[in-house]
Amino acid sequence: MLNEFTGTAVHHCRASYFNDHDARPVLCGAHLLRELAGLKEPGSRWAEEMNEFLLDLHGMPRPILAADEVRKHDRISLEQAEREEPPPQQGKRGKPKQSPGRNRLNRLRTHPEGALTFALEAGMPFTNNPAERELCGTQVKLKVSGNFRTLEGAPVYARLQAVISTFRKRGENAFARLRELFSPRAAPLVERGQVVTFN
Repeated sequence: MLNEFTGTAVHHCRASYFNDHDARPVLCGAHLLRELAGLKEPGSRWAEEMNEFLLDLHGMPRPILAADEVRKHDRISLEQAEREEPPPQQGKRGKPKQSPGRNRLNRLRTHPEGALTFALEAGMPFTNNPAERELCGTQVKLKVSGNFRTLEGAPVYARLQAVISTFRKRGENAFARLRELFSPRAAPLVERGQVVTFN
């Protein structure tokens, strides 16, 4: 699906998401904060400062007009990280091993705009958590049930989940709307194809 997507993809930095497609990558702020929190515990100063910087940006009205100042602060933080993080250590074989902090630093240096886009562009989300929550129910069902009983049941479940999610996003009572949708009075509307899409 990502191969044909040409918009902006907010994701959690899986390496394959950056390869061989035209989507513009934006890094999920919630994932970045979790990773930085993991580096803060052993005492990483740059991770603590970057964590505070991202939280400050998230709390400001967006888009932030002082884009040059934001980028400058980001560069200074990455320069500090470069001084703090140990260089890769060569083991007995294979590629030199990098510390977790060095890995995070390299990612932020490779995609500097990806971590700041939420602050600099109007309408850009800070996190991809809503998209992950959409998948969570299906994952729970697979874990609890082991699988769907039939091949036909899986797409039916997916369609119902999409309908329920749409009702919730519109601020409607999902149970009441489903009752209405499946009531005998609504059936002719469905048959005539008037109830077809849910965004």
